[in-house]
Amino acid sequence: MQFNSNSVNLRPARVTSLLLRLLSLPGLLSTLAAFPLARADEIAAFNTTIQPYLQQYCIECHNQQQAKGELNLARFQNPQDIISNFRRWQAVIEFVEGGEMPPAESRQPSLEESRDLVNAVRTILISEARKNAGDPGLVLPRRLTNTEYDLSVQQLTGIDIRPTHDFPPDPAAGEGFNNTGEALSMSPSLVKKYLAAAQRVSDHLVLRTTGLSFAPFPVTSWNDRRTLAEDSVIRFYQQHKVHLPGYIEAAWRYRTAAADQSDLTPAQFAQANKLSPHYFQRLHTFLSSLAQQPGCPPDFLQAWAGIPAVSTAAPAPPELATFIRLVDRWQRDLHGPEGQLIKPNAGNWPIGHLADRARIAAHRNKYSGDHFRPTAFLRTSPVTPAQQPSGTEEQSLWIRIQPAFASAGSPVIIRNPVFSKHDQLPRNADEAAKHEVQSLRAVLQSAVTPELTTLPFGQNIAGEAPEGSFILAGTALIRIPLSSELRTTLAGKRLLLTAELSGPAADQNPMLVQCEISTSEPDSNSAQLLASAAASAVQQLQPFAAAFCNVFPNRFFYVDSGRGLSAGFHLVEGFFRDDRPLVQLVLTDAEQRELDTLWSELDFITESTETLFRGFVWFERSEREVLHDPRFDFLRSEDPELIQPAMLERFEKLYLDKLGIKRRDDTLEAEQPDERYRIVHGFFTAVRQGLLRQSTLMDVAAEQGLQDLLQLAEKAWRHPLTQPQQEALTGLYQRLRNEGQKPEQALRGVLTGILMSPEFSYLYFPANAGQQPEPLSGWSLASRLSFFLWSSLPDEHLLEAARDGSLTTDTQLRQQLQRMLADPRISSFAREFFGQWLRFRDFPERDPIDAAAFTWYDAELRLAMAEEPVRVFTQLLQQDRPLTELLNGDTTMLNERLARHYGGILEQRFQQARSAHAQQAVTGSGAAAPADVQTWLPVEGLREAGRGGIFGMAVVLAKNSAGDRTSPVKRGFWSVHHLLGQHFPPPPADVPELPKSEAGSDRTIRELLVAHVAAPQCAMCHRHFDSLGLALEGFDATGRARTHDLAGRPIDNTAVLPDGSTAAGIPGLADYVAAKRRDDFLETLCRRFLGYALGRSVQLSDQPLLDDMKTALEQNNFRPTVLFEKVILSPQFRLRGQ
Repeated sequence: MQFNSNSVNLRPARVTSLLLRLLSLPGLLSTLAAFPLARADEIAAFNTTIQPYLQQYCIECHNQQQAKGELNLARFQNPQDIISNFRRWQAVIEFVEGGEMPPAESRQPSLEESRDLVNAVRTILISEARKNAGDPGLVLPRRLTNTEYDLSVQQLTGIDIRPTHDFPPDPAAGEGFNNTGEALSMSPSLVKKYLAAAQRVSDHLVLRTTGLSFAPFPVTSWNDRRTLAEDSVIRFYQQHKVHLPGYIEAAWRYRTAAADQSDLTPAQFAQANKLSPHYFQRLHTFLSSLAQQPGCPPDFLQAWAGIPAVSTAAPAPPELATFIRLVDRWQRDLHGPEGQLIKPNAGNWPIGHLADRARIAAHRNKYSGDHFRPTAFLRTSPVTPAQQPSGTEEQSLWIRIQPAFASAGSPVIIRNPVFSKHDQLPRNADEAAKHEVQSLRAVLQSAVTPELTTLPFGQNIAGEAPEGSFILAGTALIRIPLSSELRTTLAGKRLLLTAELSGPAADQNPMLVQCEISTSEPDSNSAQLLASAAASAVQQLQPFAAAFCNVFPNRFFYVDSGRGLSAGFHLVEGFFRDDRPLVQLVLTDAEQRELDTLWSELDFITESTETLFRGFVWFERSEREVLHDPRFDFLRSEDPELIQPAMLERFEKLYLDKLGIKRRDDTLEAEQPDERYRIVHGFFTAVRQGLLRQSTLMDVAAEQGLQDLLQLAEKAWRHPLTQPQQEALTGLYQRLRNEGQKPEQALRGVLTGILMSPEFSYLYFPANAGQQPEPLSGWSLASRLSFFLWSSLPDEHLLEAARDGSLTTDTQLRQQLQRMLADPRISSFAREFFGQWLRFRDFPERDPIDAAAFTWYDAELRLAMAEEPVRVFTQLLQQDRPLTELLNGDTTMLNERLARHYGGILEQRFQQARSAHAQQAVTGSGAAAPADVQTWLPVEGLREAGRGGIFGMAVVLAKNSAGDRTSPVKRGFWSVHHLLGQHFPPPPADVPELPKSEAGSDRTIRELLVAHVAAPQCAMCHRHFDSLGLALEGFDATGRARTHDLAGRPIDNTAVLPDGSTAAGIPGLADYVAAKRRDDFLETLCRRFLGYALGRSVQLSDQPLLDDMKTALEQNNFRPTVLFEKVILSPQFRLRGQ
């Protein structure tokens, strides 16, 4: 039904005026008389039952002077005192009812007296609770917790920034949680941290062409901007990288496809094999038509046609690898050397270098024979020293020549081959000495090898050749074995040489030459081509070469391994796009648009045109001499006016004049345009166009960024912006812009203000105008629900329900609850609620384990231990399984590291689950993703492994240990106090501590504990929890199963429990708690749950709701959704008090 405030019982103080109005009504005198009569009964019960009991049996120890257990019962003088301290009195009657008080050595009341006391106190408390049932109570405005702030920022930005990492820990209050107004105060020092946190978040804001965005790291420098935008482009390139061997193999397999694939088109085949349909179609067409291709070399055609067909599952034959190497050689021969794209030396001319880059980029998939040369420089890999013992593979020097393009061949002169420590030939005697140069002839002479006579040093076709050179003709393969002695002498040196065509027909007969050091005969496909562009064989090759280069470019894109997308000139920041073959041959239209957008973002974010131009001016003035002229003194790279049109025109005119290029009158036109003019004028024109494009895009982006920021403010503030709020934010932006800040800087300033506003950093519900509780607005209810379940902001679904008013209905609340429980963000509830209640949330920062005592304990294991209960409880909530599984459940969640820690049957079952998960990923039979070391999987068998429920989780066992030893006291106290809600007075200050290590003690922890609690005043409390801790002794301080303690003594994990029964290990303890302490668990769960949901201490008027929650759980198989529904539909959750 529809909720309304009329269903809430009114407080007595609030009905005074109503009662006065009703006095004139007939028949109400008896009604009015009932109220003072009830109060009189309570007073009588206090005077005749409660106070005499206290005076006779309690005041002796619990008075103002002594106050044992920090309890002074003398100060309670009337029923209202009991009501005001209901928590204390609930504990008192619990101790009296359990026979704990008075202690055995004191005077003992009769059972009837104790029963009367308990009944009298309960009657007073129940009566008061019913009078005010449903009271929403006082919920103070509070700042967001550190977790809430971090998660809210993550929801706003999409980035896990965690800006509160250096905040102090949030204190706890209320029911032991940190989400209460009583605990979360704001100090001046914390305000400074909030400002720093807001600025840290703002440092991630990046203005893109499309508006506001957030980077995964702070963007505070130009290099940060470059990394952000450049990495996106490079990542795109890597994702679309063409692996030629894979494509060639796919083309061969398509040619020999099995019958069931024969009906696939090349594009369909490519898509099925995750290849580019565009490029695969082009490659298939080229290879399929080789026989009809003019100029196709016979060996190339034969190599492709000769690859045999095999079955689909068979490995590729060796002929395929040979053909792939042949393609690689033809790429090298037909494209020629690429040239130096990155030039670090200071003598470069940036404008000329950019022109060179443009020329190279434009010809990557075009053929030109201009690079053919009749000479070539060759170098081998370094000689490696011989390994001991002998018998390892020997190295040899291999020299090969053979005719190319089916020509008749020409002699080849091998000029001055030398071994050198350097990779270039020496230019003079000093370099020869520095590089320890040795001629090949001298090396062979010193070794007295037979190959010396094989190599015709000093001879050529005409007779004599230069000293140290030799000539080879026809087809030849020479092998010179390198002995161990030679390898030792030449270790680290390369053979360097120049090969040159010789003879009268050299310009018509191309040759291949090869020189390598290896352990086996090198592949001839790596040979170097010697050819003249005028050779007829080269001319005949042109049609094939053009078609080949268009399919096999020398690169599909260029990314320098050290400088990325840099334009490549000295100390000048700029980018150069070199990806024409990828765009033309590989990408779809949509992919091309995506890449264009990435480059546009790169230019926009880095202001690449302005950055490059300012760098150019700085470089020209500092590293070159062009601008070393008084006429250029007006130029400064840092001058804001540098990029203004008038300044650019003046600069270009002077630059042309300095280069001696004559202009028409005072215009930018050249009298006689030449290549230099074209390059220079083209550079300045590109700068103008780039600056204009940047300005135009910035105007649009800035306006969109401001609108995006206003929308972000609505999400951050959890309600629509009022007109004054919108005007304030817009006004702040304009003020910052007027102060000279760029659009992005101004937007960052506004974002800082948004995050510093109490509208974001505080959680509060607007006060009521009247005195009665009133329903929360839809916006407030959305916030309360989202911070309760997700510890974060409402999402769009919640905000929409608040906007249309439906969120205040029972039906919509239930629907939103089911949706939010199914969302992965519910893990925040598991971490925050269960983690704080059960005290494992801070384990990663505050684990007590002595790492020196457990050398295998590391950060990875610590994090896995802390994550296990979060995963388990999240799954329990999302599957709506009984909450009692917390006590004795048989299933947990493990990853590989934690499974290894647990060992035994749990590790075995995790490996089985992982194998099954991997099989699902392969077969597609489930929604499984491939498993890795971080994959978490459900594993059954806790009880068989001696564990069960939360008792057996490593994080609980470790958190309640003491360094390198277990602590039955801490483990037992955690079980009884935190899990089951039983309260105890604080221990005396003079209690001696147990030894820090069990290894050096001559008694077991069990024996030490018996002596430790021998005193009656200690045993009174310890008998309630020590035995529960002893049942957990089968697990060491890290939660690992053990049979002996650190001193080698056998472990005894049996325990006599408080009710006299015996439990062996965790399964026995879990069964005891589930069967005999379930009510304690449920009452504690409900109280903690309600306190966390409301963000305040549970008050006496909440008791009827707590009773309903517990009853609903018992009647619905303890399903968590019942608990959530009871709370979110309650008046306490949906109303706002005065």
